[in-house]
Amino acid sequence: MKAVPQELVIAVASGKGGTGKTSLAAHLALAGAARLRTILVDLDVEAPDSLAYFPEAIRVGRNCPVSLKVPFLIPESCSGCGACAKACHFGAIVALGGAVTIDQKLCKGCGRCVFLCPENALKERGIVVGQTRLMKSGSLDILEGRMDVGDIRSTSVIEAAKTRAASLKKEVQVRDCPPGVSCPATHAVEGADYVVLVAEPTAFSLHDLSAAISLVKGQGLKAGVVINKYGFGDADIESLCREKALPVIGRIEFKRKRASSGASGKLWTDDESYMQKIDEILKRIVHAVETDEGELG
Repeated sequence: MKAVPQELVIAVASGKGGTGKTSLAAHLALAGAARLRTILVDLDVEAPDSLAYFPEAIRVGRNCPVSLKVPFLIPESCSGCGACAKACHFGAIVALGGAVTIDQKLCKGCGRCVFLCPENALKERGIVVGQTRLMKSGSLDILEGRMDVGDIRSTSVIEAAKTRAASLKKEVQVRDCPPGVSCPATHAVEGADYVVLVAEPTAFSLHDLSAAISLVKGQGLKAGVVINKYGFGDADIESLCREKALPVIGRIEFKRKRASSGASGKLWTDDESYMQKIDEILKRIVHAVETDEGELG
C-alpha cells in the first residue's frame, strides 16, 4: 500500500468542454478545504472561469506575470547561414536568401536557436505571455492562470501556475484542466496523483472520453471517470470504462434546477445529496492513490 503524497494533486479533465468539469473541480476543492489545506488551480488558462463560482474571493498578494525568453536578431552579426531556422522545432524562424525572420509569437522559448547560432547573432529578451493571481474564499485558496489575449503559448502559463501552486505547499491541490487532449491538457494533467475524467452520456462525450483515456494512459496516470448529467443521455459511458479497465468513481444525476443554478455561477453546497456524492468521490480518489487502484498500464 502506498502512502498518500504530502500534497495530493487531483487533476479534473475532460475530452470535451461543457461536461461540468469546472463545477466538479470547484466542489471537490471545497470538500477538501473542509478538512485540509486545499488550493483550487485553474489551468484552463485561455478562458479561466473557476472564480465565477467565488465572486466574494479576495486577492492575496500581487499578480505574478509569466514571462518567456524569446530570441531577437542582431542583423549586423547575422551571416544568414540558417542554423537557427534548422534548430527551431516550432517554425518560428525562417531563413531565405540569407535573410532571417523570427516570429516571436510562435516561439516557445526553448533557447535552442540561441545556443546553436555560430555567429552569436541572437539575443534573448523576456516578454510577458500571461499572469497568475492568487485569491482566497474562506479557507480555500484559488490560483488562476490567465494567458494574454491573442497569445498562443498557454503551456508556459500552465507550467508557471503549477510551479506557483506547488510552492504554496498545500495538502490538496485540485486542478481544473483545459478540455481536450492537445498540449495544454497534456501539460495540465502531468504530474498529477490522480486524474478525474468528467464525461456525460452523449455520443460526443463518449467519443472524446476515449481520446482522454488514451492521454492519461500514455502518461501512466491513475484515473477514474465521473459521469455527470447521469440519466440525461443514452451513450454507454460505463461500457467504455469497462473496456478500458477504468473505474467509474461517481455518477451525478441530471437535475434541471441544479443545471440552471450552475449556469448562473452558483455553488451547490446546500444540496446535501450532491455534496455527499462529492465527498464519496474524494474518498475514492484518496483510496485509489493509497492502494494503486485506477493504475493504467
